[in-house]
Amino acid sequence: MTYRKVLQFWFPLALAWLMMALEAPWIQGVISRKPDSETQLAAFGLVFTLSILIETPIIMLLATSNALARDRQSFRRLRRFMLAINCFVASIAALMAFTPLLDLYLGAVLNIPAHILEATRPGMKIMILWGAFIGYRRFHQGVIIRFGHTRYVGFGTALRVLVSGGIAVGLGAITNIAGAQIGALALAIAVLAETIYTHIISRPDVRRLLATPRKTGLPALSYRQVLRFHIPLAITSLVSMLIYPAIERGLANTPDAVQSLAAWPVLLSIMFATRAGGMAYQEVVISLDDSEHNHRLLRNLTIRLGFALSFIMLVFAFTPLIHLYVGGVLGVPENLRELIALGARAAVFVPFLTTLQSYLRALLMLSQRTATIYQAITLGFVTTALTVWGGIALGMPGIMAATVGLTLGQLLELSILYLSYRRGKSDLRLYWQSAVAAA
Repeated sequence: MTYRKVLQFWFPLALAWLMMALEAPWIQGVISRKPDSETQLAAFGLVFTLSILIETPIIMLLATSNALARDRQSFRRLRRFMLAINCFVASIAALMAFTPLLDLYLGAVLNIPAHILEATRPGMKIMILWGAFIGYRRFHQGVIIRFGHTRYVGFGTALRVLVSGGIAVGLGAITNIAGAQIGALALAIAVLAETIYTHIISRPDVRRLLATPRKTGLPALSYRQVLRFHIPLAITSLVSMLIYPAIERGLANTPDAVQSLAAWPVLLSIMFATRAGGMAYQEVVISLDDSEHNHRLLRNLTIRLGFALSFIMLVFAFTPLIHLYVGGVLGVPENLRELIALGARAAVFVPFLTTLQSYLRALLMLSQRTATIYQAITLGFVTTALTVWGGIALGMPGIMAATVGLTLGQLLELSILYLSYRRGKSDLRLYWQSAVAAA
C-alpha cells in the first residue's frame, strides 16, 4: 500500500461527493433567477434538509454493507434489512408530506414564517420516495466499494448531477413552476436515475457475493448483529442531521430571518463542497485500514488531506472568488452575498475537522465500537445548538453563530472519538489479525 494507491482509491469517491455538493448550487442558481427567489431558496433549503433528516436511518447503509457483506448469507440478511428500512423511511416521508406533521415541525417547532412553510409543502410531496431510492443505492454502493470498484460510484454521481442540473435548467426555462418545486423534481428524478444505474452496475459484485459460501467455522450474521452495528450509525446520522434544524430554528429568530434562512442553504452547499473529500475518506479507511503499515500510512494522509481541504476553503472565502461564485455563477440576490461570505470565513476549519472525523469514525467502526460515535455526535449537537442559540441571543449575526457552533461541536466530538479510539486500539489490532486470516 502506498499514498498513490490510497489516493487512487479515494479520488473517485471524493469526486462523487464533490459532484453531489455541486448539485444543490446548480439548482440554487436556477431558483435565484425565478420570481420570489428569497422565499423559494429558503423553501428549497428546508425541503432538502428535512428530506435528509427523514432519510437518516439509511444514510449509513453504505458503511454497513461495506463492512458486513462478506458472503451469500450476510448479503441476503443485509438486503432484507435494507428493504425494511426503506419502507419505514418512505412511510415517514408520506406522513410528513400529507398530514399536519409538516405544520407542526416547521411552524410550531422551528418557527418558520408561514409563507416559507407553504412554499415547502409541494416539494415535500414530490420527495416522498427520495429516501428509499437513496437507501437502495447506498446499500449497493457499499458492495461496489468493498470490491474496489470506486470509479463506478463516481460515474453514478456524475449521471445524477447531470440529470438534476438538466431538469432544473429545463424546467426553469420553459415552465412557471415555483423554484422550490423545480428543485424537488430535479433531485427526485436524478436520484431515481442514479439508483437504476447503481442496480445495473452492481450486478456482477452481487453475483460474486451470492456465489460465496460462509467460511467454515464462522458464525452466520444475525439480525441482532446487524442492528447492533447499524443502529448507532443511524442514530449518528439522525443527530448529525438534527444539527441543521436546530440552526434553522436559531436563524428563524434573528431580525433578518428571511435573509438568513435564504443564505444558509447556499453557505451549506459551499461547506459541503469543501468537506466532500473528507467525507469520502471514511470509506477509504474502512476498506484499506487492515494492517499496522496501512494504518500509519492512512493516519499521515489524514492530516495532509485535511489541511489541504481547509486551505482551499481559506483561499475561496478570503479572496474575490466567493463573490464571483455567489454573485456571478449562482446569481444570488446582492443583499445575501455578504452574509454568505461571512459564514464561509468562519467555517475555514470545518473541512479539516471533517477529515479527522471521518478517519476516527472509520476506525471505531472497524473496532465494532459504533456506540461511541453517536454518543460523541450527541454531545457535539448539544454544543452546536447552545452556541448558535446563545450567540444569536447575544447579538451575533445568525450565519456567524451557525458556523462557529458547527466548528465547536466538531471539536468536542473529535475529542471524544479520539479518546475512545485510544482505549479500544486493541480491538483494532484484533480486526487486523482477522483481516490477515481471512485473506
